[in-house]
Amino acid sequence: MARLSNEVMIEMLKKLIEIRRFEEKAIQLYKTGKIWGYLHPCIGQEAIPVGACHAIERKDYIISNHRGHGHCIARGADMGKMMAELFGKSTGYCKGRSGSMHITDMELGILGENGIVGGGIPISVGAGLSCKMDGKGSVVVCFLVTELQIMEYFMNP
Repeated sequence: MARLSNEVMIEMLKKLIEIRRFEEKAIQLYKTGKIWGYLHPCIGQEAIPVGACHAIERKDYIISNHRGHGHCIARGADMGKMMAELFGKSTGYCKGRSGSMHITDMELGILGENGIVGGGIPISVGAGLSCKMDGKGSVVVCFLVTELQIMEYFMNP
């Protein structure tokens, strides 16, 4: 494995911080009642999507779980459009209909998030088969999540 340059490591750190700040703001807005429904932050797991999305190419895909904000941001999603989605605005990625759990952007290779724990696994298998049949060398990364540490932070920051 090649050593990462200082420039790449700095960019990865910036992405980690972007994700953390987005999540902190979203939690604050949720706690004050400005975001309706439920919020599914991925705070505390920022390094996972940053590392994984750094390792794949633009032609590749990701499938996230119900705590996928960080995965989308690490993949290059627009945080303004993501926040609009959380607010239910038509300027969001899914016209304000997905809320916190189902952000999708096919241009970025974000095949969506899944509200069923482990539900992304069979979807990623199908997408991976499609990539193999396509023959372009694309891959699919499927993210899973550990609930305990996130809920602990969310309830008692």
